[in-house]
Amino acid sequence: MPYSQMFKHKMIQKMIGSDAISATAMSNYGFRRGHSQRQAIYYVQTIVKEGYEWCASIDLARFFDEIPHDLILKLIRRKIADERLVTLIARALKAGIMVEGKLEKITKGCPQGSPLSPMLSNIVLNELDQELEKRGHRYCRCADDFLVLLKSERAAKRVMQGITGHLENNLNLPVNKEKSPVALVKDVPFLGFQILREKIRVSNKARIKFKDKIRELTRRNNPLSMYQVIQELNVYLKGWVGCFRIQEFRILFRDLDGWIRSRLRSMQLKKWKNPRKFQRMMIRAGYKPHEACRVWVKMNRWQSVMRKEVRFVMNLQWLRRQGLIFLHDFIQKEQPLELTFSR
Repeated sequence: MPYSQMFKHKMIQKMIGSDAISATAMSNYGFRRGHSQRQAIYYVQTIVKEGYEWCASIDLARFFDEIPHDLILKLIRRKIADERLVTLIARALKAGIMVEGKLEKITKGCPQGSPLSPMLSNIVLNELDQELEKRGHRYCRCADDFLVLLKSERAAKRVMQGITGHLENNLNLPVNKEKSPVALVKDVPFLGFQILREKIRVSNKARIKFKDKIRELTRRNNPLSMYQVIQELNVYLKGWVGCFRIQEFRILFRDLDGWIRSRLRSMQLKKWKNPRKFQRMMIRAGYKPHEACRVWVKMNRWQSVMRKEVRFVMNLQWLRRQGLIFLHDFIQKEQPLELTFSR
């Protein structure tokens, strides 16, 4: 077993077996120091391996826009006796927003993007954490995204009904029932991932979004040079793989790399325009002149990228010389993951 996986499993086992850490500390990974999205996914994977294959995935409708101000201030007053600070927070919540040059008053919700929003969201949803902990459920929450994991469909439906009632009746937080399914864990995306066959996989929605962005960056009528396109592409690829490199279906990165290279080859053929230009590139790549002259490539056809001559001229070494990074490179070296499960 690679060191990083062994380290991960030891930390999770230690975390689960520790009496000093409460279920809330283990299950809440949103906006907390020492907690991350990566840890949340690993924690869900650990629960699934214990046989919890069903889940109640609850989606809060426009959570940050629907938090009642009265609830926020009530929960804050439980811990803070200084009414001046509470008043300051209340003024920040009720400051209003400018819409088309007109000030609109706010009666509920907290402004997204504000440094105050993450803290207030955790204050409110801590009530949900305590309720789930009191009922003895296995769950994972990251901000307003959370899963309750169970062993049967019947139990998942019962929990969905009970938690939905608690959110709407006790916390006045509306639940989007259309986006709150009771289903097998493998069918429910969580934080951009899915747990399939007890392994972490990038969700279908995240892959579609990734491909749409790549298509935008590598469109064939792009006026930029290949070098400039690849520099912009690399920025996005590094950010994306930094988030999704924990996925365990390694063939996915290999397939995405192949598709990206095909997009770049198609774009480069379009830029070269003339088939005779490609023949000259073939000769430069090592073809004999009389062999290159017999090759005629349709420069504006996607199917042309599958021809062996095109793949030979724009091979892996050629693309690396242009500066392209490969997603598969990021999973070749196993690095230890620093997991922290304390408060």
